Amino acid sequence: MTRSATLIMEAAPYANASGYINALLAEELSRLGYSHEAHYGQHPVAGNIVTPLATADRLRRMRAAPKADLAIYCDRALAMRLPTREQARRTLVLFHGLMGAPSTWLESPVIDGHWVLSPYMERALTSLLALPDWNRRQYLHPRAFQTVSLLTPPLPCVDVAQGHPELTGAELPAHLREALESGDVIGHAVQPGKPDWGAVTAILLNLNALAQEHGQQRRFRLVIEAEDFALVRHAFARGDASAEAARMGLDALGLTLEDVLVPVEKLSQPALFQLFRSARFGLAYNGFPEPFGFYVLESVFNGCPVYTNGIGNNRFALPPDHGIHVHETAGMSFGDVGAYAEVASRIFADMDAPDAQAAACLRGREHILRTFTRAAFSRSVETCLLRLEGPPAEPVPFETLEVEPGPLVRCMDEEGHIVSDFEHVVLDPSELQLLRDARGRNAGELAAGVPASKTDMLQGLFSRGVLTLRPPKKL
Repeated sequence: MTRSATLIMEAAPYANASGYINALLAEELSRLGYSHEAHYGQHPVAGNIVTPLATADRLRRMRAAPKADLAIYCDRALAMRLPTREQARRTLVLFHGLMGAPSTWLESPVIDGHWVLSPYMERALTSLLALPDWNRRQYLHPRAFQTVSLLTPPLPCVDVAQGHPELTGAELPAHLREALESGDVIGHAVQPGKPDWGAVTAILLNLNALAQEHGQQRRFRLVIEAEDFALVRHAFARGDASAEAARMGLDALGLTLEDVLVPVEKLSQPALFQLFRSARFGLAYNGFPEPFGFYVLESVFNGCPVYTNGIGNNRFALPPDHGIHVHETAGMSFGDVGAYAEVASRIFADMDAPDAQAAACLRGREHILRTFTRAAFSRSVETCLLRLEGPPAEPVPFETLEVEPGPLVRCMDEEGHIVSDFEHVVLDPSELQLLRDARGRNAGELAAGVPASKTDMLQGLFSRGVLTLRPPKKL
């Protein structure tokens, strides 16, 4: 008998990377025998943002529909309709990120499963669901360690090496072609709204300084999205304090903003991949935690290594020495702009070892071809759907859970500087000692060993994401 599903998603098919996954998920449901109806976008028409008449009419239509066997939301689409048992027998949330209606997915008893697209997201989401309350000796979601399932996302470049034609964008513009054909070294950072511009400009300035010190006439230039370029140029024009160090650095080198940045509109996948094949390096020193990371994988797939602070899944996307170079220190995140000279030195040295970089990217490409396939995606969707039909697992007893650093923590030093995807913090000596005492213990031992006067301090380490709980390794 045909089963029915309702898809409630923010991104329309092929609108972006999330839309690509949404489109293929719909195809998988059809393959598995589901008829399905799809609804996309919190605001179906422009006027809905101010007066949500279109939302009201969509709710009218959705309420009139027969109860479905399955409802699948994306995280951002949870604002479109509150999940209910009247709507569907089972409800899933597919997390493209962690940005949509968190109070709903953190607490709703109607949500039967949480699907994620990367090991990083699996750990991050589980950590949130398992946030402990040390006074009550319990964690936030009773099935925190059973409800999160990992899908293997397919990459468009694995199916279509030249780029998926339905992921639209501009062709390679003439001014970018000229830049690529010049004698300059071209890099890329074309993820709009994601780069940490303090880090990116520091690396770029140091690269150009190294070129001049070595008597080279070539410049190091970075291709960025036009909207980001407009924001950077506006900050320069206004004399913003945030841009002062970059302005002084450019002046000292005798360069202008236009000498080192190449703005482009959003590129089509074929054009983007052509950029990757011609560029010498990519930068993903970002302030936005990457839930999966199409961008860095596509760059490596096309032979261009990426240098990153490892935020989000960027540090887990590929094995070491497969084309993604993660380099970050506490100093970088706590205002030491000079620390980025290390990154520039690494990139500059790698320019003299192109064969080694090509070999690393080839290993990355082969890993991508083996891993992020339509077949793997199909298997993972089917497995995760079957998991829904099994009996619910028993909650893991609070006292048996083990303490470890939170998945949002990227690095920490002996002085208590914590670099995190949530917030960078400096622990005071008593917090640092409590952190050291807590790591590697189980919750029962820790609860018995921490005096009541330090319970709030212990709670703070978890509530800020410095520590998390996990099931015992033997499980």
